[in-house]
Amino acid sequence: MGKKILAKSSEYGEETLIQHTRNALLVFKSLKDAYPEVVEICDDEKFYEYLFVTVFLHDFGKAAEGFQKMLKEGNPWGYRHEIISAGFISCLPYSEDVKKDIALAIITHHKDLYELQESYSTLTTPGKDNYIKKLKELEGNIKYLQFMIDKVPEWSKEFLEYEIRLKQIQSIEEIEDAFHFAVKEYLNAYEDKKIKNDKRKLFLGGFLTACDHLSSASQEEIVKAISDMKNIFKFESYKDMQLKAMNTKGSAILIAPTGYGKTEASLLWSDFNQNESKGKRVFYLLPYTASINAMYNRLKNSFGDEKVALLHGKALYFLYKEFTKSGEDYFDVVNMARPKYDLSKKIFKPYKVLTPFQILKYFFGVTGFEQHIGEMTGGLFIVDEVHSYDPHTTALIIETLKYLKENYKAEVLIMSATLPIFLKELFMKELNINCLIEPCREELKNIARHRVSIIDGDVFSNIGKIIKDIKENKKVLVVCNTVDRAQKVYNELKDYTNEKALLHSRFILKDRERIEKSLDKVQLLVGTQAIEVSLDIDFDVLYTESAPIDALIQRFGRVNRKGYKGISPVYIFSQGSCEDKFVYKNQKVVSKTLELLSKYDMLSEDLIQNLVNEVYKDGYIDKDYEEFLKAKDSFRNVVSQLYPFIENKYLKEEFYELFDNREVVPYIFEEEYINKIKNKEYFEAAGYVVGISQGRYIALKKQGLIEDKGYDVDFVYCEYDKDLGLLIDKPYDNVFTT
Repeated sequence: MGKKILAKSSEYGEETLIQHTRNALLVFKSLKDAYPEVVEICDDEKFYEYLFVTVFLHDFGKAAEGFQKMLKEGNPWGYRHEIISAGFISCLPYSEDVKKDIALAIITHHKDLYELQESYSTLTTPGKDNYIKKLKELEGNIKYLQFMIDKVPEWSKEFLEYEIRLKQIQSIEEIEDAFHFAVKEYLNAYEDKKIKNDKRKLFLGGFLTACDHLSSASQEEIVKAISDMKNIFKFESYKDMQLKAMNTKGSAILIAPTGYGKTEASLLWSDFNQNESKGKRVFYLLPYTASINAMYNRLKNSFGDEKVALLHGKALYFLYKEFTKSGEDYFDVVNMARPKYDLSKKIFKPYKVLTPFQILKYFFGVTGFEQHIGEMTGGLFIVDEVHSYDPHTTALIIETLKYLKENYKAEVLIMSATLPIFLKELFMKELNINCLIEPCREELKNIARHRVSIIDGDVFSNIGKIIKDIKENKKVLVVCNTVDRAQKVYNELKDYTNEKALLHSRFILKDRERIEKSLDKVQLLVGTQAIEVSLDIDFDVLYTESAPIDALIQRFGRVNRKGYKGISPVYIFSQGSCEDKFVYKNQKVVSKTLELLSKYDMLSEDLIQNLVNEVYKDGYIDKDYEEFLKAKDSFRNVVSQLYPFIENKYLKEEFYELFDNREVVPYIFEEEYINKIKNKEYFEAAGYVVGISQGRYIALKKQGLIEDKGYDVDFVYCEYDKDLGLLIDKPYDNVFTT
């Protein structure tokens, strides 16, 4: 075999090429076991054989002397090992089409084709000369590679369960110029819009990347799902709805009241829809960061840390804080949190709790989309609180799930406590769902937790009634539609109890985290829509500004959550603020909600569903319908431009335009933020960031209250209070003065 050839070298030690290749093949075997569906989806019974040789050859180019010298001495090599590695397709006994797919997967397992073409194309004389020069660096180590090729019969028997052989390489002259052989034709076809978007290319590229990344992270296999979900949820008896879910094969819609055991039902459904190897990935989608964090902790406690991953825009910060303990060194904590986050992004853990945007982004060509779409193959998607999304996002979710169902054998469970008939029928039609799971009507008629009252006036004209309940030691929840309103209400009430909190979207991350941790201890909570979804809180009485019926039902669900308190009062103010029309643009829905609720006293769960159906009987209308159709067409156009091995920067830009959010740092934290950045304590710096809408950002900038100092975020010159959050209506008087 000759001298030792390295694949990796770091402060943690060295790994030889043969060790790394074998470790990557261990991951390959676990992927093969977990994803048997891929063979049928690709319509190619030899797919896993092709993937085996792709993984086997992917790092052969690292045997070049210049690459070895770079690993040992740290001097840049100035070339890409992937281009050299792909040349070993000349060993393969396959058709040209198959060899081209394998070559493309190997060439792009670190960078996309256009990026490589710019600096490493062999289609020009200088590029060809440079390629030949680098290729000759293999000559001194060719015996090592010959030894590896001789391992193929043994390793194929171990990892494929049957033996294959590759043609032995006698000299470097036999090695193919894979860039010329495969890339030229593929890019020409792409630019001429004649490219064939077959799935074999996507899976070869995506699964090779997974094998390489996981083996580099010292992982030998992907984690399988829970072997027996019923053992986790050891109920004395199951609700009828849960029994239906745990015996439903294929996609379904589940509608049940808050606190009725939907989460357990959905996970039992996922267990019944697993494949034999328990390899299917389960994606639990929720709309808000707070609810995702709560669900992540809940599943982690039930299933174990090694099986549950967290993904949202602030996930790395959340994991960093999870590891942070008093007195620990910042960089030690980062070194614990980052590997956990990195594994969360890979095909590794079987349960992922995330936002729909973490799924959507890969259909807009965000880096690594081949691996992540591959991961979704055969996936089980639980879409919770599905009523919470606007028409545009709902359309994107529907089209994404439809694409995954039709092309990648995914199955879907749509869940909600309050799903209007029009949305239910829309999901059933678009996603070809025939199964509806819900408690029987008679059972729902017997469940009543709330007595609803519409009270004249707004929150301020009824402040005395709220104070009276606080003084009587009731746990009081007050929900407003805007942050400004919630801040003013909190100021009116805060002196009447020591256990109080305000919760909304305009707190810096540090304070938001502190407040959420305190919620189970507060007597008074004033909040906005931030309290509506999945926070595990339970109050005695609710006072709320008017909102659409589904939003109100979610607010009601934070009171008498389990129904142990008999019947609890919920009060809705007949008047809101002039800003409400910007929050709920369809004010007809809000008016209809108030009109219907004013006719009832006790709210049974059966009645609630009837009210939801009545309010939304016309479905999406006017601008809502236009937005819905526009988003559907947009997604179809996006997917039609998605091709393996090529990152489309225009699609990526289109994805990031979906977000109406800008991150800023309040001026009082400017010095601390800058110091943290200078010390490279980036996660500590992130704790000072607060999000505001794009419209609010533009308005503040016009007032001269936003300053760009060359950091990733700008600074906002408005007052900030740790208990009230960012005070938009209180600009700092000495802006930009020294």
